[in-house]
Amino acid sequence: MRKSLIIFVSIILLHQFLYAQKNKEDSLLSVINTSPDKQEVARAYNEMGSDYMRKDAAKARRYLNQAVAIAQLDNFTKVLSSSYSMLVYLMHDTGKPDSAEYYIGRVKNLYDNAIPAEADKLGANYYSTSALYYKRTGAYNIAIPNFEKAIPLFKKIGDKLSAAGQTLNLGNTYISISNYKMAAEKHLQALTIFEQIGNKSGISFCYNSLGLSFTQLKQYSQALKYFEKSFALKKELGDKRGIGTAQSGMADVYFGMKDYKKAIQYYQNAIAVATEIKNLGDEKPIHRSIGRAYAAVKDFKKAEESFNRYKTLGIQLKDSSVVAEANAEIISLKTVPDTAMVAAVTLSTKEEEQMKQGLQLFELRGDLDRQASAYQNLADYYIQKKDFENALRYTKLFNALNDSVNNTELQMQVLKMEEGYTSAKKEIEIQLLKKDQELQKQKLTRQRAIMFGSAALTLLALGGIWLLINRNKLKQRMKELELRNQIAADLHDEVGSSLSSIHLLSQMAAQPGEPMLQKNILERMSVNAKETMDKMSDLVWTIKPEEAEGSNLKQRIERFAYEICSAKNIAVDLQLDKLDTKDLNMEQRKNMYLIFKEALNNAVKYSATEKVHISAVNGGNVLTMIVKDEGKGFDSKTITKGNGLDNIHSRAVSVGGNLNITSETGKGTEVKLVLPLKR
Repeated sequence: MRKSLIIFVSIILLHQFLYAQKNKEDSLLSVINTSPDKQEVARAYNEMGSDYMRKDAAKARRYLNQAVAIAQLDNFTKVLSSSYSMLVYLMHDTGKPDSAEYYIGRVKNLYDNAIPAEADKLGANYYSTSALYYKRTGAYNIAIPNFEKAIPLFKKIGDKLSAAGQTLNLGNTYISISNYKMAAEKHLQALTIFEQIGNKSGISFCYNSLGLSFTQLKQYSQALKYFEKSFALKKELGDKRGIGTAQSGMADVYFGMKDYKKAIQYYQNAIAVATEIKNLGDEKPIHRSIGRAYAAVKDFKKAEESFNRYKTLGIQLKDSSVVAEANAEIISLKTVPDTAMVAAVTLSTKEEEQMKQGLQLFELRGDLDRQASAYQNLADYYIQKKDFENALRYTKLFNALNDSVNNTELQMQVLKMEEGYTSAKKEIEIQLLKKDQELQKQKLTRQRAIMFGSAALTLLALGGIWLLINRNKLKQRMKELELRNQIAADLHDEVGSSLSSIHLLSQMAAQPGEPMLQKNILERMSVNAKETMDKMSDLVWTIKPEEAEGSNLKQRIERFAYEICSAKNIAVDLQLDKLDTKDLNMEQRKNMYLIFKEALNNAVKYSATEKVHISAVNGGNVLTMIVKDEGKGFDSKTITKGNGLDNIHSRAVSVGGNLNITSETGKGTEVKLVLPLKR
């Protein structure tokens, strides 16, 4: 039951993380596709590249190259410096050291030519980039001073996250030269900053690095605790590369505890992760470690294969320390008693020279861990050659160095630093707890006041709701009154005059007179009656509330257009497919239709056109209607506006629209209505 619950919770957390990651990627892609700010777009490409560096190297490079292209074109030096820095790491990790060194040169060039306002930022980036690169290539004596120059510059420009990150990297460099006291000090400093700013990724890196320090000090229980914490955070963050790194660290712990089977299993897991994400930089040291584990279980064939792979990667990544160490490890396999590799093998002077050259390189770079291994390998080599004087000398050097690195006093100092960090953290937690208790007391004293206040607010809210309901009822009545007045005005304006005309014509028809004259009068009465019926139909249609009445606006426009144009043998081109009537209210629907009728009537009566084009379309929260003829047109400067033109202009203004009439003699007339729509 408990196991099922843990799995269920893990699935939920993973889903939430993937959803958040997808949202972040969608957000960055939205910036890239829509932002008019090119610098913002370049930064978004950089961030996409940074995210993919730990997942997909090919994608990461594509995004970073896009950022470089934009930043170079518009001279965004700080963005360009960041792009080059990430390309340094990407090129190194994917086995292209020449390209990595090229991009370091580009970062330095930007710093050398920086304006004063950007010098600190570009300098911090250059020193941190070069420091990390030299650390990765084993040049620790160059890396450490560069880290020490970068950290104060990041603090100066107020970049706490980068200052913490470079402090962490400096600590990792001290691990590489076996200075575990300085390493732990820097890692705890970095951890404190990451916890202050709530950066889980940074915290996970610190846990991993502290695990490495305690592993080297043979404090395996402490080391395993930190690696497990790091592994849990890496899984939560979905950091594939970090998961592999944590597994490699746990493998080192099991190796130190002589549980070689478990160590090999974890090393293999770590290699699988590094291979999946195509990160040669991470893969490289694991092959050395798994080679040593295979040697410990007497599987010398697999051990040699692992050391050869380690050497190949060292050559590919231009890490001379790795090449020298790999040579020494392969040679050391020949010195193991009772192995097939020792049989019929005579250790050559060339191999002796290789080991001594490697030792000189480690001494030059201050790499104490590899230096100690070199002393041990040379001691074993001279034992095999029965040169016991040199064997004793190198054994003493190994023991002296090993004692200085792993002595009890040093272990106690590191543990003391960890205890100091833990105590300080607990003190802060106690202070926060006291503050929480104080806040709780204040909350309790305010609860009664809040209860009384809530009751008063409830009464006020109820009163407000009652007033709002009454106000809405009053508004509704006012709307009904306005509608009645509008209907009355429309009946008077649209129908009254026509009925008056019919009445007068009927009186004239009743008088005796010429049959032809009476026939004409009756025909006019018929026409007026038809017009009155159409006006009544239009009026009823515009005020009916049913949604279906709005939807047949297209049909009414089509019917009216074909009826009036066919009577004059005028061709009609109708484009109403993109007219969405559901966005129109009653007033808009009415005035749009009446403006259309007036415009079409004018075209049919006065333009002498053979074809009329009618279109209406919704888009961009506006409706655009155009009535265009191919007739004789008119000169807008000389034409006298009549009631008809003034009327359609007034109708357009009454619904917040804009009416534009353009005409040119001999080229026809266009009436264009642009009507804003409320969403």
